[in-house]
Amino acid sequence: MPVAYLERMNPLLINDVSATRTVRAAVVQSAPVLFDTPRTLDKLADLTADAARKKAELVVFPEAFVGGYPKGHDFGVSLGVRTPEGRDEFRRYFECAIEVPGPATEMIGSVAKNHGIHLVVGVIERKGGTLYCSALTFGPDGSLLGTHRKLMPTALERVIWGTGDGATLPVVDTPLGKVGAVICWENYMPLLRTAMYAKGVELYCAITVDDRETWVPTVRHIALEGRCFVLSACQVLQRTDLPPGYPTGRFPVDQEWLIRGGSCIVGPLGQLLAGPVYGDEAVLVADLDRADLVRAKFDFDVVGHYARPDVFRLTVNESAVKSVTFTTAPEQVGVSHGSASNSLTLLEMAGHFAVCKLPPGSAVPAWATAGDVFNLSRTTDELSVVCRQELVPEGIHCERGWQCLRVAGAMPFTLVGVLASLTAPIARAGIGVFAFSTFDTDYLLVKAERFPEAVAALRAAEHTVELLST
Repeated sequence: MPVAYLERMNPLLINDVSATRTVRAAVVQSAPVLFDTPRTLDKLADLTADAARKKAELVVFPEAFVGGYPKGHDFGVSLGVRTPEGRDEFRRYFECAIEVPGPATEMIGSVAKNHGIHLVVGVIERKGGTLYCSALTFGPDGSLLGTHRKLMPTALERVIWGTGDGATLPVVDTPLGKVGAVICWENYMPLLRTAMYAKGVELYCAITVDDRETWVPTVRHIALEGRCFVLSACQVLQRTDLPPGYPTGRFPVDQEWLIRGGSCIVGPLGQLLAGPVYGDEAVLVADLDRADLVRAKFDFDVVGHYARPDVFRLTVNESAVKSVTFTTAPEQVGVSHGSASNSLTLLEMAGHFAVCKLPPGSAVPAWATAGDVFNLSRTTDELSVVCRQELVPEGIHCERGWQCLRVAGAMPFTLVGVLASLTAPIARAGIGVFAFSTFDTDYLLVKAERFPEAVAALRAAEHTVELLST
């Protein structure tokens, strides 16, 4: 049967060439410059350039690389007691954290764009008065593709870091494969791992500061369990890296390496492809044969043919959790049983989108389905494609510069009036909107220059809008 006919019948029947390609990945084992974020960002740029010279397409940095991991510091905390000195040390640490998005993420994005690579970077994120240990994923165009906040800080980390929620568990679909990040001891949470496997993670980035002997067996187990590549980047830290006055009383006096590393790259059958390396700064590189992902799942797919959903099931709450929600008395507009309530929650999606028009008989091009979010509509008049704008080749008839909002949660088909309750306030503000729907939910696209006005209109209509920058 001719390939062209197969494409017209069902483009998904055509083999995905990227499924068999080789990806060169790098993990960075290095020390940040503690309490000096600008110098750390300069170091990140230099290390990324080093990895790019080695032809890496994906570069992974350790947990808390930007912002730092102040190992051994107690910030003056004991049970029931805090000290003025500890509060001032926290202030110093707080000032080294970064806003997401913000100037630091713009700089990291520019590094990714300059080298045309994907970056995963562990950062200390600042929002309001709270710090989060986060992992940021950047695309080769410099865009921030995803943010994951550590769900559960460990031990004293809970004094200085807040907890993430299910709204920041992204697995990003990229031309290299599906990329996800899990931070340090989150990797010991079996339900979190299962959620990542269910999202199809292929390039599992396990960023950490855990340098114990037990860490490498952990990430080898994850690779074998999830049948995925695991890229584990760990910090190193020498006593000579510490700034003056840093407390060292909890370390043995003869201990030079306070964090000794152990970074490695593991294949989907648990085999070591690079590392581990201890007691040195390094950029480890390995070539990942994506065909190994399928070979590995031949006899074990933990969320597929080896699962027993009739016995065990996992439910993941991906809603953003807010401690305070402001409401006003809603207008009574005749909402009846089975209708959308006056208040829905919308989540901003990272990046910008394009709406494209192709001739009606066109085969679905590979770029149209390469991203993590896309929508295809075929009629006798056209093939319409919505996808991330950086994937659209030059010369395609399209409108770029759309920002996207997703309605949080899953809505039953019996719920009516959802789109009307969202598009009406935007229309009253004189703003154009492009919408598409999936089985579970709805997506709204608004041109970037009108996006703030659309957000204001939705909030004025009593909807909650969660922005990446707030």
